Amino acid sequence: MKYRVELPYPSVAEIQRNPEIAKLIMHAYAGEVSEDTAIHQYLFQSVILQEKNPEVSKILEQISEVEMRHFRLLAEMIRNLGVYPIYLDPNFHTYNYFTSRYVSYEVDFKCLLKADIEAEQNAILNYESLIAVISDEAVCNVLRRIILDETLHLEIFEKLYASCS
Repeated sequence: MKYRVELPYPSVAEIQRNPEIAKLIMHAYAGEVSEDTAIHQYLFQSVILQEKNPEVSKILEQISEVEMRHFRLLAEMIRNLGVYPIYLDPNFHTYNYFTSRYVSYEVDFKCLLKADIEAEQNAILNYESLIAVISDEAVCNVLRRIILDETLHLEIFEKLYASCS
């Protein structure tokens, strides 16, 4: 099974300084619906399911590794845009540091898959919203590429959910 789309990620090397765009990206980096949250949530679930459902545990671990790649890309992009990639969400004129309260700690199999489906749907919506307001094409290309993986993750979680109904 594949956990990422077989296309290269665009380079972030040519992205130029723009702190305002960096602040927008930080929400997807370390906000409530973010790569940071996804990594923590999927790793938690992977450990919880390790004995009960080792196959799904491995799927969650593999998806979390793809989310780590996204997390790294966003960090490098934020840095190139001129801001330190700290674990902060500077949206709505507040500065909320990443917190593990963002993570769903659901342990019921069907409920945790539902939470994962919702997380991926929200991530896709967040990335699409960013693309709609960001004029830097290099930044948008990275976000579009990440959406491809998130869409694949959504499909995987939906199939798993359907199989347990």
